Amino acid sequence: MVLFVRGFILFYFIFAFRTYIYEGVQLVDFLNIVVNFGIVLLISIWLISISEVKNILNFVILFVFVIYLFVLHSLVTYINIPYYITQKYIGNPYVNFERINFIPFKTIYSNLFGRVVAPVTIMQTAGNLLLLLPLAFALLSLKIINNKYKAIMVIFLTTVFIEMLQLLDNFIASGYMYSEGGQRAIDIDDILLNTLGGLIGIALFSIYKKLFLCKVLDRKKFTTEI
Repeated sequence: MVLFVRGFILFYFIFAFRTYIYEGVQLVDFLNIVVNFGIVLLISIWLISISEVKNILNFVILFVFVIYLFVLHSLVTYINIPYYITQKYIGNPYVNFERINFIPFKTIYSNLFGRVVAPVTIMQTAGNLLLLLPLAFALLSLKIINNKYKAIMVIFLTTVFIEMLQLLDNFIASGYMYSEGGQRAIDIDDILLNTLGGLIGIALFSIYKKLFLCKVLDRKKFTTEI
């Protein structure tokens, strides 16, 4: 089963590569594919190698988890390498503080109770809440991490890493013409929501373990006794 998931990752990588060839883009776009999806590919293979897959349910969780990693990267950590190669660099990079929020709950309140509340602002808040929930659940259910406290620490460090990477991306991009200081928003509320989502993922794992896994273990024990 693990080999099948590895094969799927490789297939995804080749598909993305061939898509770029079909569109007839330049060498820099190949580099973009190799760097962005290549890194996720290596991380996915490593996580697969340390995952515990004992039944079909674990396999399904692992399969979905791998897809989730590629989607997660595309949403929050994707680096547009062609932009940095093809655009004009004018120097003098700076930190755009207009795109940074250090005040806890400011963005959450504005999105949910501010003057302009729209479906997109609600979805943005919900999206940040759910962003790392699957990561927490998968880490525990696949026994990549066995300790819930370690799991939440990994979630917290992951969300901090995402925000720092986005800050760095903005900083580097600000040195390019027409960048407007970068396109990403760095927000402490994202860290709060991502971490809360991780806690929800851990709670869901506890329910999953109590309601499902315990029944499976009891059934196996009963069968062995018979």
